Amino acid sequence: MQAQSNCRDIVLVGGGHAHAVVLRMWAEDPLPGVRLMLVSPKVDTAYSGMLPGLIAGHYRPDEIHIDLVRLCRAAGARFVQSRAHRIDPCEGRIFLQGHPDLEYGLLSLDVGATPARDLPGAELAIPVKPIDQFHHHWQQLQKRLRESSTSLALGVIGGGAGGCEVAMAMAYALKTQRRSHRVQIHLIHSGDSVPEGYPARARDLVARELNRLGVHLHRNWPVGEISESGVRSTEGQRLALDHVLLCTSAAAPPWLADCGLALDKRGFIRVDEKLRAPGYPNIFAAGDVASFSDNPLPKAGVYAVRQGPVLFHNLRAALSGKRLRDFRPQKHFLSLLSCGDKRAIAVRNGFALAGTSLWHLKHHIDRKFMRRFSQLPLPS
Repeated sequence: MQAQSNCRDIVLVGGGHAHAVVLRMWAEDPLPGVRLMLVSPKVDTAYSGMLPGLIAGHYRPDEIHIDLVRLCRAAGARFVQSRAHRIDPCEGRIFLQGHPDLEYGLLSLDVGATPARDLPGAELAIPVKPIDQFHHHWQQLQKRLRESSTSLALGVIGGGAGGCEVAMAMAYALKTQRRSHRVQIHLIHSGDSVPEGYPARARDLVARELNRLGVHLHRNWPVGEISESGVRSTEGQRLALDHVLLCTSAAAPPWLADCGLALDKRGFIRVDEKLRAPGYPNIFAAGDVASFSDNPLPKAGVYAVRQGPVLFHNLRAALSGKRLRDFRPQKHFLSLLSCGDKRAIAVRNGFALAGTSLWHLKHHIDRKFMRRFSQLPLPS
């Protein structure tokens, strides 16, 4: 039976997009008498929608990060810099690295995901997430090119929207630095559709943009192994690469395997339409770590952001005995893919367009989103 102590304590574990939205909304409309806490190993969190712009050189690192410490201060929440490593859902307790364990009344998990690393040799590759680690590697690669006449072959594994955006952003950055003649960028995908899950018109436009930027696209090329010399396909083909980047399907944090909650077959936390863990009405999950088993969603930041307001309402409703809301993901929404330079592809309802004005639209939307966190007033 769930312990009822500290029933008005809400602990948010992870600084993902959904929790950032909850904290922003709490700052604007706090619930008196409730203690709110955020546990995160990092003091800021990167907005994934602006990662291609960071790689391409359009944004500085500070422009794509949300300051979690400042956000907690604006929300009147306590910030604990630590990483969770175990949950006891029956006792209502979460265990942290380097800190005493915490009791909670309500718990919400938004700890994200990382690219799957189940390929043989994946430890030799550079995962695109966490974003901060990837950006460090990207800066080191650029420094190496600046300081030597070395030629490099870079491979991006994963033909989803994220892989396409990363490949185009790198190609553009190297082109503007006049180093593209020394670098080959290869985008490798196991299937035929690139980006996967997009309509034919959008795929045609992406292929055109990849070709314009000199990215070598390898369709129907399932990677079987990563080695120090490159990659080998499951059919024995080889592609020589100096560095391999992973933009593959998402993997759940390993520590969740023993968390005592219901998980899907990939290790993500099962949730109902109210973002609750089955069997534990005081535990919620959102963002990439949450799994709607009956209707799986892509692991995309747009869903995490839109879960934020529902999570905010439901945490408060769970304390006050009010009715919880359902999260209903939009079936059709505007998707904007960055194309390296200040161009973007807009996709909605099967239609797709490309152009510079669409990049400026994406830039406006992203900057407006970020300002809603940075401009919150702080308590005196």
